[in-house]
Amino acid sequence: MKIACTLALGLLLAHPALGKDLYLETQVKLRVAKKNEKRSREGGLEHVPFRIWLPDGVKTIRGVTFNPFYTKAVTQEHWQAACRHWGFGILAANFFGAKNDEIPTMIDTALAIFARESKHPELIKAKLCPLGMSSGAGMSTRIAEHLPDRVIAVGPVCLEVGPRDEKSMEIPMLTVFGDRDGKQYEKLMAKLPATRAQGGRFGIAPQWGRRHDFARANNLLMLLFDAAIRHRLGKPGKPLRSFSEERGWLGDVSKWKAGNSTIAPFMEYQGDKVKTCWLPDAKTAHAWQAFVTFKPKLKLKNPPGLGDGQPFILHKVDELIEVEIAGSPRTKGPIEIRSGAEKIGELKDGKLNVKFSRPGFYPIFLQAIAEDGTTIMSRPNTLIVE
Repeated sequence: MKIACTLALGLLLAHPALGKDLYLETQVKLRVAKKNEKRSREGGLEHVPFRIWLPDGVKTIRGVTFNPFYTKAVTQEHWQAACRHWGFGILAANFFGAKNDEIPTMIDTALAIFARESKHPELIKAKLCPLGMSSGAGMSTRIAEHLPDRVIAVGPVCLEVGPRDEKSMEIPMLTVFGDRDGKQYEKLMAKLPATRAQGGRFGIAPQWGRRHDFARANNLLMLLFDAAIRHRLGKPGKPLRSFSEERGWLGDVSKWKAGNSTIAPFMEYQGDKVKTCWLPDAKTAHAWQAFVTFKPKLKLKNPPGLGDGQPFILHKVDELIEVEIAGSPRTKGPIEIRSGAEKIGELKDGKLNVKFSRPGFYPIFLQAIAEDGTTIMSRPNTLIVE
């Protein structure tokens, strides 16, 4: 299969404040033209458009996040902040209407152009973290099947998808979905045990009461990617390290509507491991447990997290960050502030200032004992600290 490519469409300046960040665009010629439909017209019917964002000051780009159906993903500030932390770029395309078998070569053609134009040869055959919503979710899982040796982790949103073949079962994957989005809840609850029975590094996370809405998914997906990148990605040019099932954590889904989604390290989990979500580490598992809280009796007012129109705030190391609860819920004992698996303080008069001494990703949530003796949590707001 041979795919020709057009010339790169040139360098664009990024944020004036950053100045030297790069935006590049190109188009890759298709072997089979797209049908003339609204979502297929970007780039013309004979080409697929690609864009990439590369952070200033990074000598070697270690990999890229990849949104296969949303070219504006390269401008998202929260993903730019995350990728700057990892030394990653952001790759985006619009594959609507393209034939499935052309996709791997198109990705490599675009990356080769961007490698040349940016003078970053390491972009050739770059490692990938695909994510996307709806059709983009499905395409993200297909990319894992096409390029399993280069996909670090996958974050599908709003589609009943997960790993399907032997190789993609080994890739950390977490599907976030609205439980009122068609039949996704029923389909994913059936898909989970079937996939986990094959050793799939697979989990699901409902956004209760939501329909077809990306919403707060990034509060979990960034943690998934961060854990997978730290564990799997070695020096440039080296193969991805495997992520054994036994090194992960498990989350029980059988009682999550009753507010009892237990979590434990894989080797310590006492129930049926097939009927659980696989999660890459303790931080992600604790954030998942808070994220899937059915009807949270605690709610964070501040700081804002990711999604739902909240303003994105990039925090600094040792910056004081105010944590504030919404309302005045009745509890037995103090309301704890937690960051993943760590307790970092207790609210006093509904507020407390916290700070973080190292750059990274911090899923903040509240936890307490309710008057009936049960543990209650808020949903997590993930902060990025640089």
